[in-house]
Amino acid sequence: MSLRLPIAAKILLLALAYVVAGRLSLLLAIPPGFASAIFPPIGIALAAVLIWGNPLLLGVFLGSTLLNLSIGYSATGQLNLPGLWVALGIALGTSLQCFCATWLIRRWVHFPNPLIDEKSIFLLLLLGGPLTCLLSASVGASVLLMAGIIDPSQFPFSWWTWWVGDSIGVLLA
Repeated sequence: MSLRLPIAAKILLLALAYVVAGRLSLLLAIPPGFASAIFPPIGIALAAVLIWGNPLLLGVFLGSTLLNLSIGYSATGQLNLPGLWVALGIALGTSLQCFCATWLIRRWVHFPNPLIDEKSIFLLLLLGGPLTCLLSASVGASVLLMAGIIDPSQFPFSWWTWWVGDSIGVLLA
C-alpha cells in the first residue's frame, strides 16, 4: 500500500521525521553533539528515497539541515552564517549518501525486491549501510574539522562514531 500524498507533503513529512528521530538519536551523541552511536534517521531517509524516489532527497537535505541548525543553536544559543554552512555541508553529505545508496541498491539489488534470498538482503544492508555511510561520515566529520568545531585529534573518533551510528541506523530502519 502506497501513501497517496502529493510529493511536497512526502518531502515535508520526511524532513519532519528526520528532525524528530534525529533529536531523539542525538541524546546519545558525543560532544559537540553532531555524531551519535545509533542514528536511525539516515535509515528512515534511505527507505523513503527507495520507496518514493529521488525527489525525497530534498526532504533528506531539508531535514538534515534543520536538525544540524538546531544542534548549532542548542550549543551556541544563536543562529549564524557559519552554523548554516556547517548544517548545509552535513546535509550535503547525508543527501549524497542517500543518493549513492539508492543508486547502488537499485542497480545491484534490483529494488523494489521482495528480499527473499540471502544475497539480496546482504547486498541491501551492505550497500545501504556500511559502504555508503562512509560518505556521510567523511563529509560530516570533515565539515566539523574545517569549521573548527572539532580539532584534528578528535577527527578519527568523530568519523568512527558517525560511521557506526549511520551504519547501525540504516540496519535498524
